[in-house]
Amino acid sequence: MPADRFSHLFIAPSDFDRSVAFYRDALRWSTVTSWGGGGEPRGVILNGGSVEVVLAERHPSEDHSWSHGVNGQRPTLHLRVPNLEARFAEVSADAEVVVRPEPTHWGTRWFVVADPEGNLIAFEQPNEGAEP
Repeated sequence: MPADRFSHLFIAPSDFDRSVAFYRDALRWSTVTSWGGGGEPRGVILNGGSVEVVLAERHPSEDHSWSHGVNGQRPTLHLRVPNLEARFAEVSADAEVVVRPEPTHWGTRWFVVADPEGNLIAFEQPNEGAEP
C-alpha cells in the first residue's frame, strides 16, 4: 500500500497579487515564506493550518516545472512520498507519466502523472536533510 501523504496544492494564478491577497487577507492564512520580486518571478507559500498552498508567477524555466508541472490555472496536487523510485515503480503502466523521476530546483525529486481529466499529480521526496 503506498504511503502517499498530502503536501500542498500548487497554483499558477492569472493574477498573482489578487490570489495572494485572497489567501492571506480574506482567508487569514499565514505566510510561511516568499521569494522573488525586483524583476525575478514571485512565489509564496501560505498555510491555512493543516493545508498549504504554493502560489507562483509563471516564468521561463530550464527544467520541467513550468512546461510539465503546471496545467493552466488548475491546481497541481503534490504528494510527499518516502521513496520516490519505489513509488514510481508501483505506478501502473496505464498511467500517463508527464515527468519521469528527476530533481527539482526547489530541493526535491519528483515525478508527475496526469489523471484521465488532465489534472496533474506530483509525487515528491525531499532531499536528504530536508524536513519530512
